[in-house]
Amino acid sequence: MKISAQQKAETRRKIIAAAVDVITARGFKAATMREIARAAGIGDGTIYNYFPTKDTILYGYYQDHMEAWIERLRDMEAFHELTLAEQLQCAFETSLELYQPDREFVAESFKVLSLSLGQSYRNMQPIRGRFGDMIRDMFEAAIEAGEIPDQMFADLLYMVFWDYYMGLVFYWLHDSSDGFTNTSILNDKSLDLALAFLSSGLMNKLFDLGLFMFRQHILSRMEVFKDRAAGLKQAKRKFKGEPGGGQHTEK
Repeated sequence: MKISAQQKAETRRKIIAAAVDVITARGFKAATMREIARAAGIGDGTIYNYFPTKDTILYGYYQDHMEAWIERLRDMEAFHELTLAEQLQCAFETSLELYQPDREFVAESFKVLSLSLGQSYRNMQPIRGRFGDMIRDMFEAAIEAGEIPDQMFADLLYMVFWDYYMGLVFYWLHDSSDGFTNTSILNDKSLDLALAFLSSGLMNKLFDLGLFMFRQHILSRMEVFKDRAAGLKQAKRKFKGEPGGGQHTEK
């Protein structure tokens, strides 16, 4: 019997939910694909049609989190009326709220992902891309509204916010304050500082200064380096007695 797309999506969701429970209870290393399959109520072999390894289940979890996060923000009627700083603060707090029921699993999976940086970087690319698109939308709206100036190297800036977000999640996982108050304060104050910096245009001015220094003090010296390299090459040819090196053989 042919399985519908809806049934496949439901089975995938059950596998991820089961993995969260099993890995939280037993740890990532001790948990097995068989245990996860049985907790999801599917055959031992069926799980491999959806996820070939335990690691891929982790990435599936974060993909689903990313989509749920975006959907939650879209459902906020007044979100577009917030300032950029308020939007970013609200967005990051919303992500942490969605993580909260699975906090132990997130902590465990963060350990796993940090130990496989190369593989983690590749597999997290689609999630980082979705994150970048979300942040880009917020920044472009703020620039259009005149809230902040246009930003040079904007795509790089969006990925800096990804690193900030990952650091915030890591801080939250180790935050023992009531209601994670310290994380909220950190998020609030650090974003205020970052947006004040961006609003001032200092980043663009620093880039202009760096570009000036590069042109005046790096490019201008490249010709000197080329001349020195050419001189060394000529001297080497003379030393070896190669043709064109200026050394003549006596007749």
